Amino acid sequence: MLTVAFCTMDTIVDQVRKELSHKYGHMLVQWYEAVDWQEPLILGLISFHVLLLTAVLAFRHVYPVQVGLFVLICGTIYTSEYLNSVGRDNWQAFASQNYFDTHGVFMGIFVAGPLLAIGFVQLASNIHAMAHLVVAVKRHELNKTSKAKKSN
Repeated sequence: MLTVAFCTMDTIVDQVRKELSHKYGHMLVQWYEAVDWQEPLILGLISFHVLLLTAVLAFRHVYPVQVGLFVLICGTIYTSEYLNSVGRDNWQAFASQNYFDTHGVFMGIFVAGPLLAIGFVQLASNIHAMAHLVVAVKRHELNKTSKAKKSN
């Protein structure tokens, strides 16, 4: 039964992948070719995201730092529309071409999307830490009740 479900899911995923590739594949190639990957703005954003992810992972047990990083991520995502309009008006100061369209696609792909992914990593790390905390508390509780039963 489980094998049939996996085969069905594989078939569905393959069909969706083919449809998306057929409908949007050419657009992704055009977009990829339109971006100057040596642009300091692009390299700076990629470096920022790598450093932020490194900080999230390195300070995963330092909760005040985690809160600060979370506020930074949320604040940047919240202001991404405003940052897009500022970038659209002043792109000549820091880029060789105008990446900032009216729909905010660049900000979504290069700023908000990676920040959401990093926020998800942070969330998963915190859930993992909380699960270990619950296990530790429960073990302590069981040890305490076991010692209380032995002493009686």
